[in-house]
Amino acid sequence: MSASALGGANGGTPTPAAANYAPSNASANSISFRQPGSEESFHESRHGWIVLSATWVLAAAYMAVHLRVGWYPPDAGMLAQEALRTLHGQVPYRDFIEIYTGGLTYLNALAFRLFGVNLFSMRIPLFLFFLAWVPSLYFIARRFTGPIAAAGITLLSVVWSVPNYPEAMPSWYNLFLASWGTLALLRFIESEKKRWLWIAGLCGGLSFLVKISGLYFVAAGLLFLVYREQSLARREPTRGNVGGRTYRLFVTLGLAAFLAELLRLVYQQPTFTEFVHFVLPSGCLVALLLWQAWSEPASSGANRFRKLIGMGLPFLAGAFVPVAVFLLWYAHEHALAVWFRGIFVLSMRHTVLAALQAPSPLTAVGLIPMALVLYLSFSRSKWASWAAAIGMVVLLAAGRVSVHVYELLGLSLPMAIPLLALAAPVCLLRLPSLRAPAKDKIFLVSAVAIVCALVQFPYGSPAYFGYVVPLVVLAMLAVLSAVPRARTVPMAALLSFYFLFAVWLHTPVYFITMRVGPHDPLTLSSLDLPRVGGLQVPAGEVPEFENLVHLIHEHARGRFIYCTPDCPEVYFLSGYRNPTKTIYDFLDPDFLDPAAREIRLLNTLAGHRVSLVVLAPPNPLLSGSPSPGLKAALDARYPESATDGHFEVRWKR
Repeated sequence: MSASALGGANGGTPTPAAANYAPSNASANSISFRQPGSEESFHESRHGWIVLSATWVLAAAYMAVHLRVGWYPPDAGMLAQEALRTLHGQVPYRDFIEIYTGGLTYLNALAFRLFGVNLFSMRIPLFLFFLAWVPSLYFIARRFTGPIAAAGITLLSVVWSVPNYPEAMPSWYNLFLASWGTLALLRFIESEKKRWLWIAGLCGGLSFLVKISGLYFVAAGLLFLVYREQSLARREPTRGNVGGRTYRLFVTLGLAAFLAELLRLVYQQPTFTEFVHFVLPSGCLVALLLWQAWSEPASSGANRFRKLIGMGLPFLAGAFVPVAVFLLWYAHEHALAVWFRGIFVLSMRHTVLAALQAPSPLTAVGLIPMALVLYLSFSRSKWASWAAAIGMVVLLAAGRVSVHVYELLGLSLPMAIPLLALAAPVCLLRLPSLRAPAKDKIFLVSAVAIVCALVQFPYGSPAYFGYVVPLVVLAMLAVLSAVPRARTVPMAALLSFYFLFAVWLHTPVYFITMRVGPHDPLTLSSLDLPRVGGLQVPAGEVPEFENLVHLIHEHARGRFIYCTPDCPEVYFLSGYRNPTKTIYDFLDPDFLDPAAREIRLLNTLAGHRVSLVVLAPPNPLLSGSPSPGLKAALDARYPESATDGHFEVRWKR
């Protein structure tokens, strides 16, 4: 694998500016990362398009194989019940308590209308978005390396993301839109055309309509614009210090407000672990921006304000447009007030009542092999390179046979984000030979990965890390691009190790939690219910859900049943309606007042003539067990009962 195949601005042929950064002694066994030296638009070569086409086909095939594999019943049921209620004419937040911001619910309702009312229908739009997303990964990677290496980075990102948990979760759409928005901002750096700022903002606005965490990309974009303005200011001659201090104070107050809001969010779980994972990384970006703002010579404040506002307005306008259009519909339905209350009040219950702590910072020891290989990749010793490759093979084999090695390697990966946050500012400050456009791109990709990684809060599970893995991989590539040369063997070994770790040890699994071990096979089977759509689920769950639906159909009367706690899938699979507004119990407005909730709930059941209730096993990560008073009242009102696996079914004669 030659340097010319992996480096170069346009499919292996570097532009004159880029050539200034290519090492003169690059050899056939080293990688020359592409370090942009100008703002010229990127143009892919025919060779690059061929590589992209092959990569796209492989990614599509891999995703297609896993598209029907696995489910997490509460997630699937939540998405399906919200979409079905919307399809029947209900408005999210007004007629039921929406979990997210509402945009995805309308998309899933459209999928039901087009493809049929079943769980697989919601995965079809996910697959189509996935197909459009893969090229964006490739083109972002191409800003920093050659076609072959960019293809490897793209495939690595794919196998660690959507195929592991191909449910139509909003965080996947957040990932897609953040990637497209990042690519638009890269195009802005190269062309200086502000329409790319508007497009990037549009991606942020659409992402917010999917889930409130879409605001993380908007925040990352604003941090980038501050850095970009600082970069532009350094290129221009100083024209006096008129208003320079005022501009510095303005930037400082804005960054302090961002950090304060982040601290307020994480304060819901004020632990050292949460600080390391969610405050430290963004804090490093803020520290870099503040250092540059106050350590460099000040220039005209008016000119700097003009530049920042000139970039910020198109970006924010692009974000505002889809949100405004969406809210016009809510105004038409007289539901604006309940939408705002649901978004900015009820959503905070996620951080208080439903949470899972992130992995301990001590798990970072699992990243030592990665750090060692990265170090050896820049060594001149050929034997050190091959030793690193052999070490990766041994480690992969150890992960296959040892649960402890497997868990350590997997659980350590989220700690790559704080380490990335420490490395990126050092790279940007300590490598003055990098030209400004290259630094702008490195900061952009790093900021998007670091800030969007907040999607893991407050659920520090492997599933939520999966929602940001591709952005982290691209950011690591961007930082490594600041180093002019790396040996091919250890870098290829590192990429291959994590690729095989995902494919051989980690997939297919529930991405909601890590498996007990790679040696524990996952037996899948089809669930023979009309609304499943042919999904392959764990074989042990098939008889449980089939018998449960049969029990419900045998004893329920009318159109409504009641299921608690947190089992929306039972409504959807059985075909009966939910008489309440809640999907998950902990989002009920009276959840913290059990007595009031019990009275209201029992009146609701009586008013809808509910003849059957289903009691699911309590989920400690969500609503827990029903209150003793509610459980006793349900037992009294519904005296007949039967148990099916983990579920208890109660009904009236």
